[in-house]
Amino acid sequence: MKTLGLLAVGQSPRLDYGPVIRSLVGPSVHVVENGLLDGLSREEMKALAPRSSSEHPVISRLNDGSSVVMSKPLLTDIVNAKLREFAAGGVDVAVLMCTGAFQGVVCPKSLALLSGRDIIDGCVRAAVPAGSRLGVLVPLASQEAFTGKKFEDMGYEVVTANASPYGDMAELERAAAGLRGCGSVVLHCMGYTREHRALVARLSGAMVLQSNALVGHVCAELLTER
Repeated sequence: MKTLGLLAVGQSPRLDYGPVIRSLVGPSVHVVENGLLDGLSREEMKALAPRSSSEHPVISRLNDGSSVVMSKPLLTDIVNAKLREFAAGGVDVAVLMCTGAFQGVVCPKSLALLSGRDIIDGCVRAAVPAGSRLGVLVPLASQEAFTGKKFEDMGYEVVTANASPYGDMAELERAAAGLRGCGSVVLHCMGYTREHRALVARLSGAMVLQSNALVGHVCAELLTER
């Protein structure tokens, strides 16, 4: 039996995307989870907050249902330590469960590392024709410029909106309504669920790509025994 390691940007286990990925890979794949913030105090988490507007922010869910905003560059050393833990524990394939890029990641040779960002970007390129109007939903307003520019550089006419997957549904409804007229929408955070996907599809009228489900499908193809 192969072992899949899910590396959460926040705390583990993740009750939003964990069940989605487990259902897609099936019982022939052993799934383990680890979180960058596991074992950290609130003060230690606060020390990971962005220090300036130039640092790319990332938001993630905590086990108590709240969320925390962090600076991606400040997380790199923790990412590398968690990957070493996965390798020592016999994990075959790990996924960094984030739609953004991390610089300076060093993966042990015994561990195959998949990038959540690369999976999502590749699926968007494959499923959405270049030149199309693409809706990009991100959790934070401060992420819109970073992420929108990336997809513009990929050749899309981009419309961005923001709504935290850890907030209320009214916020998501507002954001989804702003994406009307887009042919496709990518939910650009691993925290968006099937419920979020259904709401965005209904209110925007677009085809919707759910990031964590895309990761689950790729992992199933790589690891599932048939």
